[in-house]
Amino acid sequence: MFAFELWREYRLSIAELYSLFPKMEVVYSDEKILLVNNIEELKLIGIAPKLGWTIKIIKVQSAEYRMQNIEKIFEYMKDFFQEKKTNYAINFYWKVKANQKDFLLKSKKYFAKLWLSTRFVNQDFNNIKSYLVTKEKLINTETDFNVIFTNNEIFIWNTIYVQDIDSYAKRDFGKTRDMQIGMLPPKLAQIMINLSGIKIQEWPRAIYDPFCGLWTILLEAIIAWDEEVYWSDINDDMVKTTKKNIEFIKDIFNNDLKTYEVVNLDAKNIANSSIFINHTIWAIVTEWYLWEIFWKNSINLEKVEKQRILLAQIYEKFFFWLKKIWFAWNIVISFPFWEIRWKYNYFEEIYEIINEYCVISEFFPDSFEVQSSRSWSLLYKRPDQTVWREIFRLQIK
Repeated sequence: MFAFELWREYRLSIAELYSLFPKMEVVYSDEKILLVNNIEELKLIGIAPKLGWTIKIIKVQSAEYRMQNIEKIFEYMKDFFQEKKTNYAINFYWKVKANQKDFLLKSKKYFAKLWLSTRFVNQDFNNIKSYLVTKEKLINTETDFNVIFTNNEIFIWNTIYVQDIDSYAKRDFGKTRDMQIGMLPPKLAQIMINLSGIKIQEWPRAIYDPFCGLWTILLEAIIAWDEEVYWSDINDDMVKTTKKNIEFIKDIFNNDLKTYEVVNLDAKNIANSSIFINHTIWAIVTEWYLWEIFWKNSINLEKVEKQRILLAQIYEKFFFWLKKIWFAWNIVISFPFWEIRWKYNYFEEIYEIINEYCVISEFFPDSFEVQSSRSWSLLYKRPDQTVWREIFRLQIK
């Protein structure tokens, strides 16, 4: 049994995991944690660095049924301590509220009675961040402990993986960007690739981004999977920038990219793309230019409606030609939506286009209680922004 600590917008985390492990069985879930069965450990460890929206992976070791019997939890933990001083952390995830500070202090007293030299590294008696797990080398010592309190059980487990925060800094340092165009966040790009379902297949796969921009999606495809990657863009400057970025990412991450191609192309003429003519594409993963970057004091309904009309004209042609060429594989795509005076303004025109040309592929099985948005999409939003993202997984009708 394994558990995943989820990022904010936890639906994205769970959808990503379902896409990579479609047969997993959910034992428990809330906005912070997902507890599952039916995942192979070796496969999980191999995929873990490629997950965009999982903070931590933890392996369940035992379960208790009475919260009062906490000494059994300490008894389990003590077996991981060495003769020399050992650092440890205890992280809490709860449905039934528990006193984390009291729990930590009691653990320290318990281990002291056994003449064990220990130090808990929880700052202010809270759960510790991923960087501290790495800094204190707690995965090596297997002493990043996690306890979840559900309605009637206490689960105890050890952390086996935390996300490598430094690798995201490496992605950004030295990469060419354009602040007027904006950039898809690397973690969101990872998620969109994984949502395509392309990675659960056994045969060679190729991914195509026809609105490449600064190429974040395909950079992530190279870093994580070393797949065949193809991209195009109408903007010649973006094509040139993309070529610089691919050399940067190959050098920093020591990747041997198998096959790639970049072409200058208006995505409205997607049927004429030489990439479709010369290669077999197994998934389209993309986000087009979100248009103007608004500030809270500059956004208004009139400006947004004008942009929606212009964007709809491009996407109508895009999906029309994909249907003409019978593109049969998944399309994972992000569209903008806007916050205006604390209300969401959705891209209503795109819903009509999707209904005409596409079938929406749901992200969760019917048995899972968490629902996506009203349009069966996933939403990505940040408090400091006015232009947000709505993510769909589509197939051409």
